[in-house]
Order: sequence, then structure tokens, then C-alpha cells
Amino acid sequence: MAPMDNVYISLLHDFTGSLQSATGFLAEHEELEVQFGELRRNARLDALVKTKTPDGGSCVLAIEMKRIAYPRDVRMAISHLMEYRATAPQDTRVELCFVADSISPGSRQALREAGINYYDQSGTLYFKYHTWLVDIERAPIRPARKKDFALFSGAREQVVHALLYHWYGNADEGDITGAELASLSHTSTYTVSSTMQALEQLDFVESKGSGPSQRRRLRDPAALVDAWAEEWTRRREVKTRWYTYAPSGHITDRVIEGFVSHARQEWALTGAAAANAIVPRLTQVDRVEVIVQPGEAEQLASAIGLTQADKGSNVVMIERTGASLLFLDEHPERPHSRFASRFIQYLDLLNGYGRNKELAEEFRKHALKIGSSK
Repeated sequence: MAPMDNVYISLLHDFTGSLQSATGFLAEHEELEVQFGELRRNARLDALVKTKTPDGGSCVLAIEMKRIAYPRDVRMAISHLMEYRATAPQDTRVELCFVADSISPGSRQALREAGINYYDQSGTLYFKYHTWLVDIERAPIRPARKKDFALFSGAREQVVHALLYHWYGNADEGDITGAELASLSHTSTYTVSSTMQALEQLDFVESKGSGPSQRRRLRDPAALVDAWAEEWTRRREVKTRWYTYAPSGHITDRVIEGFVSHARQEWALTGAAAANAIVPRLTQVDRVEVIVQPGEAEQLASAIGLTQADKGSNVVMIERTGASLLFLDEHPERPHSRFASRFIQYLDLLNGYGRNKELAEEFRKHALKIGSSK
């Protein structure tokens, strides 16, 4: 951390004030940016606070602080606090603490498992001392993201998709270079580099080496898919609804035939009709969702012979480009078909329509081979 400014000092005092209110621990003396260890002269602890306990004893709080605590920051803080404890005098009672504006649920769990107390600005306070335990859990304050940190949009989203696609096909040998990922995602090496740095900060990927030979590996695919899904379900897209006659059970084939005959640009089946063809769980699919290029929906509908229908529609066209049209696949039983990648199909199942949620759970497990995040 840079030399401590007033924001961090205020955060520190919020923590000690909340601790005093909850436990009676009284801060008597504080030191900032405390150097420790003989072998690592540059090792510094953000703060060391000497407290008086309610029973008249004393306790030293060793504290690491962050404004926004990304998972990687929390892991590093845990390691740093453990290093400090190893150098502390044997006769001193030291409690390790992590303080931030916001700490995610996963990071809170990691801190608990490491035996480290924590506090954030939501009012959350976890503090264990001898037989005393304070455990106040509140929802984390969602930190505001910078506008340029749009991880799941544009070219960066293509990099995320390519990284997951590479992992899916190479789970045992998942390392990939920036140049390989740029080629796979159809983006620049600069875009890959900036996206990978953001993903590494969020603890989704890990890297080894440096320079052009640096390789990265997806550390937690489930967590990355969850983060992508969280952003995906907030989107507002251009969708148009249409109707076509098709014999019962043949709507998917009818739509594929129409698009194969008339679409001149990229398109892809997605959602329940596509996913159910891979992991059959629904006895009947009553509508087909198709990704089309922006501005193409009306022309395609006219060519295929679809009728616009706000109610009773059985074809939905979703206007998209970029990541949604990467890694298209042909279904073996439907010649010339174009199915969106399995990751896009899964994300589109999260729209809450009909039994899509049920299908999404099965599809994630059996088609993506992904369980819950770590």
C-alpha cells in the first residue's frame, strides 16, 4: 500500500471504533506502516494497534487494509499477516485482522478459514479472541466499477469467451499464451494483456513466466462463468418476436432450414432449443431463439416467411455480434445448422423463461462439466 492517506486512517478508525462498540476493546496506541522481519527489510504491516481488553488484559491487532479487496489481494494479505505473526514476540498476544471497504462472501470465507478477523464498511465484523466471538454478517457494499473496466463487453468479452472455450477443450493442458489467445478471440494482444491482468487481479487466472512466453491458466472456470452470468442477465438487448407454422415438435428444424436458405451473414441458434438438442431435458420446446447480426432481423424474417407476433411468438431474434458469434458448432443430426457455443447457450438459458432455469442447471453440469464455484 502507498504511504497511508486519510482515507485509510479513517477506515482504520472505523474498524477500531466498531470493535470497541461490539467488544469493549479500547485502542490505546497505533503505529502505521510497521516494518518487520530481519530477512525482509521491506516487509511492512499496514497498522499495528495495541488494545486494552475488557478484562484488563492487552492484545495487539496486526492489520492489513485495502479499499477494494479482490480475491488475489485477500490471499496476499493472508500470507502477509501470517508472516508477521511468525516474527511477533512469543509473549505478545497478536490477533490478525483484515479491513476493507468491501469484502466479498468468498473472501470472507477464506479469511475465516485462515483464522483472520475482518471488518468492512457494510458493518460486517468478525472477531474471535479466546472464548469471545463477534460475528456480524451483512451484505457487502458493491464497489463502483470504473467505466473502462467493462470485463464482459466488446473485445474483452471475446477474450473471456476464448479463455473458457480453450479451457473446455484443454482442461488437462490449460496453459495458453497471449498470442494464442489473441488469435483464438480475434482480438489484439493488447486487449488480451489488459483483460488477463484484470482476470488475474480477480483471481480467475494464474500466470507463469513473463514476456511473450508468459502463459496463463484458468484457475476457477465456475467462478468466471458465474461472474459473466451476473453481468449477462442485466443486459437489455434488441429482440424481435415472430411466428411461423411448423408441425408439432418440428419448430427447430423449420427455423434452421429457413436460416440456412436465406441468411447471408453469421447467425446461431441459442437458448432452450439449442441446449435441449445437446442435453435433452424438455419434452417440448415451444420457441426458438436465434442470434442475428444487428439490423438483420426484419429482412431475414421477410425472406423466411415469418410473421411479426408480440403474442404467441415461437421465434425470437436477438441482435448481437462479437463474443456471441464465436465458436459456432454444427449439430451432427442437423446438417448446415449453426449452434452458438455452449457457454453462450448456457448464458441465454438464464432468462427465466419457462423451464429454462431447470435446463440451465442440467446443461451446466452435463454439457459444460462445471459445478459450483470454489
